[in-house]
Amino acid sequence: MTTTPRSGDRSLLRRMNTHAALLGVRDGQHTVTGLADQLGISRTAAEDVVRDLVELGWVTPADAPASARPGRPARSYRFAAEAGHVVGLDIGVHKILGIVADLEGRPRASHKVSIDEDASAADRLALATTVVEACLAEAGLDTEAVWCAGVGSPGVIDASGTVTRYGGNGLPGWLGLDLADTLSTRWGVPVRVESDNNLGTIAEHWRGSAQDARDVVYVLSGNRTSAGILIGGSLYRGHSGGSGLVGALPQLGWAEAPRHVDSLAGTGVAPTREAMFLAARDGIPHALAALDGFAASIATGVVAMSLAVDPELIVLGGGISRGGEIILDAIRSHIDELQPHAPRVALSTLGDESVAMGAVRIALDAIDAQLLASVQAEARFPSPSRGILTL
Repeated sequence: MTTTPRSGDRSLLRRMNTHAALLGVRDGQHTVTGLADQLGISRTAAEDVVRDLVELGWVTPADAPASARPGRPARSYRFAAEAGHVVGLDIGVHKILGIVADLEGRPRASHKVSIDEDASAADRLALATTVVEACLAEAGLDTEAVWCAGVGSPGVIDASGTVTRYGGNGLPGWLGLDLADTLSTRWGVPVRVESDNNLGTIAEHWRGSAQDARDVVYVLSGNRTSAGILIGGSLYRGHSGGSGLVGALPQLGWAEAPRHVDSLAGTGVAPTREAMFLAARDGIPHALAALDGFAASIATGVVAMSLAVDPELIVLGGGISRGGEIILDAIRSHIDELQPHAPRVALSTLGDESVAMGAVRIALDAIDAQLLASVQAEARFPSPSRGILTL
């Protein structure tokens, strides 16, 4: 017996078809016929949902591709990614980096500033706001264009966006700070917060070196070193969000790594990672020795993570990635000594921007989640606006 759907059921089905069509167009421009085939609906139904999406402003007619066939090509449609924007912010110990991106995650502008590790929390948050404003100005946008912001921070971040643990140097007043609520109140948009190592992992899987891998250890190494874990294509945060912080155990060497760089003081090579990398490429003995010690310290913790997780790929990211092949080869050599048949090791392709790009991704994820919730609960398909998310 066939059951006639109630009018509310038909309305929900229409909204769900519209949502599926929106996701399809977001993945790549489509014709109405192509969408009908992809979604398994009639051409008439596909025409209806495309018309709705165009009228709302979610999609727009695309430029017709060149065709060798005679006659007018079928009209195709693209996702109107410019309808809204998100901000991704990396609030680090020594730098703050911001990126503003459209709804497909394409960066429109970025801005980076340095900050002293002992700057107060109030000064750090004020500078973070300045960075966001600079990004928007460069992109020619105002604050109303931003729907959501993602923020990365050192330490362990709980589900509410509060810093619950931080064991490194600097960042006075940071521990216990509710970053999500503080920045949401300051900026007037919803804010999602995650640890920097986890955001780097997300970014590398989304747009970086780990796009084709499902089990990954991502090592974020700058002035401090931590790691993120991807299992089965999903981020593993651990019970309290503290997975990957093996650097807290001194025996694993990550805390020792900067001391090898510091040992260059007085040798004629500046005691910075960048100077060490350059001098090592030139074959300067002091730099080669420091590089080898640095690589050995990093490799020990990496192998501990690798043995625990058994990943298919290890990605070296953060400031360490600026060392290029010379640091990659040195770390890989020490890994191979400690762990026969070790996983593949690769450098990050996002470098210093990995955390900020991961923050862009979680802001987009927040929009996606709320859009789906609205489609399922509201009587009408929502229009593209920052009002999709609530503070």
